[in-house]
Amino acid sequence: MKRKFLFAPAALTMAIGLFGNAMAQAAEAPQYAIEDCCSLCPQALDDNTYTGDMSEFSKLVQGQDDWLFRTRTDLMTQMGTTPEGYDHLQKLRDALKARGTELMIVYIPTRGMANAAMLPPEVRKTYDLDLARSNYLHVVEIMRGLGIRVADLTPLLDHHGEPGKPFFYKRDHHWTPYGADYASRLVADELKKSDAYKQIPRKEFVSRTDGLANKIGSLNQALDKICGNRYASQYQNRFVTEPKDESSDLFGDAENAQIVLAGTSFSTPQYNFAGFLKEHAQVDIDNRSVSGGGFHSSMLQYLGSQEFQEHPPKVLIWEITSYYDISMPIFYRQIMPMLANGCRTTAPAISKKVALRPGVNEILVNTGLLPITSESYVADIQFSQPEIKELQSSIWYMSGSKEKLRIERTREVEGDGRFVFRLRDDGEWAGQTLLSMEIEMPPDMPQGLQVEANICPRKPGLMQATAN
Repeated sequence: MKRKFLFAPAALTMAIGLFGNAMAQAAEAPQYAIEDCCSLCPQALDDNTYTGDMSEFSKLVQGQDDWLFRTRTDLMTQMGTTPEGYDHLQKLRDALKARGTELMIVYIPTRGMANAAMLPPEVRKTYDLDLARSNYLHVVEIMRGLGIRVADLTPLLDHHGEPGKPFFYKRDHHWTPYGADYASRLVADELKKSDAYKQIPRKEFVSRTDGLANKIGSLNQALDKICGNRYASQYQNRFVTEPKDESSDLFGDAENAQIVLAGTSFSTPQYNFAGFLKEHAQVDIDNRSVSGGGFHSSMLQYLGSQEFQEHPPKVLIWEITSYYDISMPIFYRQIMPMLANGCRTTAPAISKKVALRPGVNEILVNTGLLPITSESYVADIQFSQPEIKELQSSIWYMSGSKEKLRIERTREVEGDGRFVFRLRDDGEWAGQTLLSMEIEMPPDMPQGLQVEANICPRKPGLMQATAN
């Protein structure tokens, strides 16, 4: 049976009229000029904008293809440290070797070096990429000359990933998981050259995708704070790494780890650098990295831990981003006596336990006029509550000199309430005799807080290693 469709003349006329009106409206639709949503505003070009927390973003540069860069860090050409800094670094390497631990450094190049092609033409003309690359390689060679194993990451400067799989984020200062994977292959190649590595049992790992990660981007957030607009988030695959043998312990034997990674936020789980390194090196790795703590916080936390004191690893991998100056004297004042566990294995010359109150507290006095000279002694301060992450102290010497010393742990570091440091012995402080020590506590300090203060001799084996 055939169906017939009939159209009344009036209905057909109405349909044609509606179609004609729609065409006319489409032709008369308003036109909009599309502007770039996120061009840098005048405030972003003003040096005075970058104060306080914003100082690390000085100064934003608009790159090609919606990239953002930081002039001070991403486009730096001078890196490394001072002769004193390299001297401290070698002594740290020597002290670790004395504990049976080989130091390996992962020295990450800047985003500017790795992505110079994304700089705007006018900035690319003034940015001396050849000088930056030469200086980066010079630092690597100096570190190797100190007896430190350093991975060659220069291929990151020439290879940038595949479409959709870039090695660095456009508007964040970190590498992507793909960049972390590529770098981990280079690090694994260097690690396999180590005699210590050859003594470590092999274990197979596999990495797999685990959803998508949304990265707003640190530079993107800075742009929003300064200019009131920002780009869309960038999405990349998230990865996890697991033992190939499902019956294996997923957590490994962390307390007896033979390879430990102490790094920055580049080594935290969201980028899976440690996981990829496990896979390519075929060994278990205990990741002790700390986000937001600079180049030093993870080392302070790990080397001050019970795990290190009782079971030092065969290899300690220290991941550092190249825009950090690793000289920082207060870091080495702490890390060197920590390697010897402070005063916990040495009889103290002075030991005092004090109940604290808000304000200034005198915690110890050299009443016996003991010859506690600055170049030969260590202070070991232990608060009764582990959540204390800041020490504000004044150290008096018999000459009348006074050092105000402030040590702070970042919030990401697991607190233990302990602060170990050697007395200051550089310049005019050398040879001075300790008189007393004070600690200043804030008004909102925890109730019932106590502190135990010990002053003890430096370990004989570290006397030379901690000079300067």
